[in-house]
Amino acid sequence: MLRLRLILLFTLSIVVFITGCASQTATPTPAATPIAPVIAASELVVGPNRLPFGLLQGGVPLNDPNLSLNVTFYYVGPGGDRTKPVMTAQAVYRGQGLPVGLYVAYATFDRAGGWEAEIDIPQATGSQRSRIRLDVSERAFAPMVGDKAIPVRNLTAADVPSLDRLTSDPRPDPDFYRLTVAEALASGKPFVVSFATPGYCQTAVCAPNIAVLKQLKNEFGDRVNFIHIEVYPYPFGESFQQAKTVDAMHEWNLRTEPWTFLVDANGIIQARYEGGITFDELRPAIAQLAAGQPVNP
Repeated sequence: MLRLRLILLFTLSIVVFITGCASQTATPTPAATPIAPVIAASELVVGPNRLPFGLLQGGVPLNDPNLSLNVTFYYVGPGGDRTKPVMTAQAVYRGQGLPVGLYVAYATFDRAGGWEAEIDIPQATGSQRSRIRLDVSERAFAPMVGDKAIPVRNLTAADVPSLDRLTSDPRPDPDFYRLTVAEALASGKPFVVSFATPGYCQTAVCAPNIAVLKQLKNEFGDRVNFIHIEVYPYPFGESFQQAKTVDAMHEWNLRTEPWTFLVDANGIIQARYEGGITFDELRPAIAQLAAGQPVNP
């Protein structure tokens, strides 16, 4: 629940920044103002993890593509020592095309329990170090890397009179709505499946995500299938108001949106991305997927 509240906090600051602060400049507040990192992931698990987070300064999300952040992890559960580093990682800017800056690190946790991440944030007057709490579980709610993809039978273009019954994307790519996940698994071809709602996204990153996937489909569509599953059933606005999601969301046990999964030709999930994605982060992964290689971020 803590991470979910942090996501909602970051989401709220995005909304405020976009809708309520149109008159503000994007210039950060003075360097003396503390910077607060906010993890934008709802679950962390034993094993490999993608850690996206935002930076808030004076309540305004930072969007600095020149920042590269060092992250040091400490296990603070039973028998742990918050003064003894367990591992380090580098968080790089992954905010291209997104409404606010996003910074992504990758880390592999070897045990469940309490962890802390110390983030070294460069500033003009020197670096600032901020620690945040991380709770790592043995098992995720959403399907994990290494799991078999769940063969849901999502609606496709063959089931509806027009694509506007399948997606809130105002300019849908018909190729995204040809296959069910079950059919993609049976095809023996790797695929990408995105659970997103371009028209009703609470984090404002669904439409940019789909735009990235369209661009990647143009390059890899002959070797990789692409599937978009709308989060809400038609009529989307009514379902959004009622918080009613499609069956596929329940079958994949997804509690937030958007999610993007890379699945290999054997039906095994090779990578998973919660929240915003960018071309620069995803293209190398999909190139590996298309080549039949393990996806190594």
